[in-house]
Amino acid sequence: MEQKYDVGRGKTRIGVFMKKDLEIINKIDASGLITVDISDFKLEAPRKIIDLSDWLDEGLIIREASFKKQLKNHRWTDYSDCYVSIICTKDVIIPPWTYPLIQMKLRNIAKKVFFTNLETMDLLLFQQQLNIINFEKYKNKRVFLKVCNNESVPLGCLSLCIDAFAPHVKSLFYGEPCSSIPLIKN
Repeated sequence: MEQKYDVGRGKTRIGVFMKKDLEIINKIDASGLITVDISDFKLEAPRKIIDLSDWLDEGLIIREASFKKQLKNHRWTDYSDCYVSIICTKDVIIPPWTYPLIQMKLRNIAKKVFFTNLETMDLLLFQQQLNIINFEKYKNKRVFLKVCNNESVPLGCLSLCIDAFAPHVKSLFYGEPCSSIPLIKN
């Protein structure tokens, strides 16, 4: 870089000269920092709910005969390749045998069936993804948990990531290298 003072105009002019073979070096990559986008662990597939309150007789009870008739007539193909949450939004006693009967109907249709709400189902799916990670590549490294994008990742997933990464990393940060908050420094 060359700097000259232009007397006639009273301004500083800066001339920039670049060599053709100049290589751009990414200092973040060279520093050994690893950025992990936690939304990459979220399984992408439709989520559907089966609300057992829709299966109640007179809005109060599940009777075995009518329940089995509904099982037979239900359109199970609507749940093809979906993650299915079976819940009941009414405050009634649901016989425990209803859940596995529905699960068996969805066995070769849905990706997976859970007897819980959507939020908990998402956390369980996220935990399954974390369980298959080989943490060797993060061993004694500085890791950034990137969560500042527009995707909806439940807050509980951040907690699961911290628990999963903390024993393996040298340092753990929330955010990205340009703007981060230190969580752990081992």
